[in-house]
Amino acid sequence: MWRRSLALIALGAIGLAAACERGREPPAVDRALIAIADRPTLRTDTIGVDRFASQATFVLADAKNLADVDAEVTIGGILVDADGREVAPLRPESLRIPAHGRRTFALIDRGRAARPTAVAARLDVRGARQPRFPEPVTIGDGHIYKDGDRAVVTGMVTNTTDRALVAIVLAGFHDASGAPMTRPFAAFELGAGASRPTRFVGPDGSRAAYIFLGDVTFCPRSGCEVTRAAPAFPAPPPN
Repeated sequence: MWRRSLALIALGAIGLAAACERGREPPAVDRALIAIADRPTLRTDTIGVDRFASQATFVLADAKNLADVDAEVTIGGILVDADGREVAPLRPESLRIPAHGRRTFALIDRGRAARPTAVAARLDVRGARQPRFPEPVTIGDGHIYKDGDRAVVTGMVTNTTDRALVAIVLAGFHDASGAPMTRPFAAFELGAGASRPTRFVGPDGSRAAYIFLGDVTFCPRSGCEVTRAAPAFPAPPPN
């Protein structure tokens, strides 16, 4: 089930000259057309790797774009306790959602801390606008199959531009009820026009999965260098 967020329409400035047209804000997308699933998954676990690892509470939640255009969507929220009182804010996340598509958002406690009193989250759409540029990376040839009690999803990641880049590719895994379970990622260094296959294995109990694009960073002429460790969201413990 989906719930619609409160409507708020922000109008982008209209440029009167070519220079203004190039720099103007992209058109807004009605936030009422961004629907957040009413069953987010709240967990506390180790996120990050190596020196970036820490125990933190986070929320996995799906959002659907009901508009007829792609939208760059920012979702935020707060953690609440059993009485509905605020425990801590969540760090907002922005993802591009295709028209009539969905994406799995991962919202981490802003302080990257464990919040044992948090039992739920209140989420809201902070912003939605049409993308300024076409997607520089595509993910095609997707397949999902079952491996024992878990889902496996594969695809082909392609750089459609004439520049080298680093793409963060993510996968969303869901259980039989449709609730998000985990959201692993991988960093792909891709030369101009290059393609690479990808494969993600879900946790036990996963029944559905899909692959989608996260951040993209274009590389300087000197070449790509991956120096940032994105948060890794672990699989839930076995029942």
